[in-house]
Amino acid sequence: MSTHVSESSGTGDAVDVPSVTPHGRRSKVWEHFEQDLVIVGDVPKAICKYCAMKLTCTRRSGTSSLLNHISKSCRLVEAEVRVKFLHSLKKKPSDVGFVFDPNKSQQLMTKFSIHAEVAFRKFDDPCFEEWMDSMQPTFKVVGHHTVRNDCILTHDEMKDQLKLELQSLDSHICLTLDIWTSVQKLGYMCVTAHYIDANFVLKKKIISFKDVKYPHTKEAIEKALSRCLADWGIKRKLFTITLYNAANNTGAVKNFLETQDHGLMFDGADFHIKCCAHILNIIVQDGTTHIHHSIEKIRDLFRHMNSSGGRIQAFNTLATNKGLPQKAGLTLDIPNRWNSTFHMLEKL
Repeated sequence: MSTHVSESSGTGDAVDVPSVTPHGRRSKVWEHFEQDLVIVGDVPKAICKYCAMKLTCTRRSGTSSLLNHISKSCRLVEAEVRVKFLHSLKKKPSDVGFVFDPNKSQQLMTKFSIHAEVAFRKFDDPCFEEWMDSMQPTFKVVGHHTVRNDCILTHDEMKDQLKLELQSLDSHICLTLDIWTSVQKLGYMCVTAHYIDANFVLKKKIISFKDVKYPHTKEAIEKALSRCLADWGIKRKLFTITLYNAANNTGAVKNFLETQDHGLMFDGADFHIKCCAHILNIIVQDGTTHIHHSIEKIRDLFRHMNSSGGRIQAFNTLATNKGLPQKAGLTLDIPNRWNSTFHMLEKL
């Protein structure tokens, strides 16, 4: 046996102790400790290569204390060495006898394209095929049509699973419904289901996102809502629905209660919940009526500035001369968000 200097006793004295060499080291942490262990008080200890601290290392204790020492405690470990060590812990050891499964890879590709919102045509890029070939030559890269079909198939499978979950709920479902017009002047309706699952976890899922033809009358809204509920089979599981405080929405809810077999509690007396955010917006808009003309002039000024790159450039030149920050553009407010009007005025 060889000998090593033992851990300091705090008095400055040192004692020679025998050492042993452990067998079967597989953890990467051993790269940061001396090859041989020392025996202190019949307990084997590992010596840190950086600070010479001795840490207990037995079959029962394992290497947890060694890992914590290198990853957190030892102040003499350089930052770059520590980062590399932590990174090495995250790497998965290569599986012996690994068999490549092209079907699983294609499923994961579909999952990635949905989660990252990757355009389908990106999969036709020759550089993407070259990249895949460098990692797994036997994997045949599919085209954007196949990826699109796989995404639709995944959507249908997830919808069936969610439909089964909603239909088997012991609790009721609250809905929120929103209708708006896009910049292309197309009307859309989004329906979101809010519910508590069997594990008492609050969840929300978008169950409909479809276009609604003009005009957005109460009949059109009620028809689109009824079609959505019939598709999901949850018409008799509803508790409340939250909508904007508008006449067509109120009429749509009234039509639904009168014409549908809903089975709501209290015959739907508390079914319609008016959106608090929309009510607050109405209150603020009403409160700003006495400065409406001033706000409209500011909107006209912003529209005038945004209509030309030369005007923005001239505006920024004046701002620079006055020691003010430049603007890439001026943002206009939107009618149904009172805080957007506040932010527009704040930029002045």
